[in-house]
Amino acid sequence: MVVAITGIILAVASVNLFPSDEEVARRESGMVALAVERARDAAWLGGRPTSVTFDAGRMHSWRLSGDSWRPIADSDRALEASMRVTGLYVDGQPLNPGERLVFLPDGIGTPFRVALEVRGLRRAVDRDAAGEAPLVEGGARAASR
Repeated sequence: MVVAITGIILAVASVNLFPSDEEVARRESGMVALAVERARDAAWLGGRPTSVTFDAGRMHSWRLSGDSWRPIADSDRALEASMRVTGLYVDGQPLNPGERLVFLPDGIGTPFRVALEVRGLRRAVDRDAAGEAPLVEGGARAASR
């Protein structure tokens, strides 16, 4: 009886302690989607343009202050070690590495896509012209590069 109970407890614990690639990809891409939505909302509510950049395994949020971009306090976030931003697109056009994804306070949205790869699984955060930022599930393993 003790062995059976221990086995059940270990089975439940291992599922929680060792998440699958799919669970990690969903969680991490969801965190990026939430951070992008926070930057968008900060522009709308704060009345000043905000932006998001990705570099060196980190995501940064910025606010335009005068003529320069200043970091938004407590918005810098390290990405999961197995996550890569594979592309950033605005209105279907690719941005160069280091360019900003900018949100304006008028709330008029331009479609964008943040293409991600997490543990070999492709994901994307898309925003349509109405301003919604749904998470797109890729599901298929990314081709090796």
